[in-house]
Amino acid sequence: MKQRVIWMMMAAACVILGAVSVFIYISKDHTPPEISIEKRDITYTEGDSYEGLMEGVTATDNIDGDLTDQVFVDRIIVTGKDTAVVYYGVTDKEQNVATKGRKITYHSGESSADDTAQEAEEEEQQAEEEAKKAEEEAAQQEAAAQEQAEEQQTELTPDGANPAIALTSDSATITAGTTFDPMSVVQGMVDDKDNVDVLSRQVMVDGAYDTSVPGSYALSFSVKDSDGNVSAPVAFTLVVQ
Repeated sequence: MKQRVIWMMMAAACVILGAVSVFIYISKDHTPPEISIEKRDITYTEGDSYEGLMEGVTATDNIDGDLTDQVFVDRIIVTGKDTAVVYYGVTDKEQNVATKGRKITYHSGESSADDTAQEAEEEEQQAEEEAKKAEEEAAQQEAAAQEQAEEQQTELTPDGANPAIALTSDSATITAGTTFDPMSVVQGMVDDKDNVDVLSRQVMVDGAYDTSVPGSYALSFSVKDSDGNVSAPVAFTLVVQ
């Protein structure tokens, strides 16, 4: 009889302990926090900091309130050539854990280096092609200028012992404030004795002009050879606008 009473008392104690345990369990917080992620285009390159991945990510808890500053990047799972899923995690004071993921654009460090090297190689190749093209154009222009000079030299003939000079046109128009190079309008020169190099140092321009003041200026071009013979003057009008 006494033993039966003891067993009953022990059973009652177990029931009471169980009830207390259930009460304690029920009274504790078992609700995990909630992670919210805004829809954004996120690009991440392997090796970068996680700061950019945290854009638009917030977290709240029903007991602890705002837990945004405690959200962490749990892991990044690569899902394709340029895609991955980043998983975020956060824990409240009762150690309830919440996780959530979002898709991002992902670049591996190796791919980024390869892309950079390829871009640099393409830019270098383009620069070489442009330089080659510029050289070809310059050579063509030089050849055309030389051919034109030869034609002009053939057409021009000395006036006996006097040299001759020809201009590209009888007038030119420039903008006020710019410069004017008289030699830029000289088409050719010829002499019975001196070559073009010698004659080019003896080109004379008569008439005053001011490139800073708009107006029409009458000029006269002539050339003198090493013997002092002077060519017939050629009239020229400089218009400054």
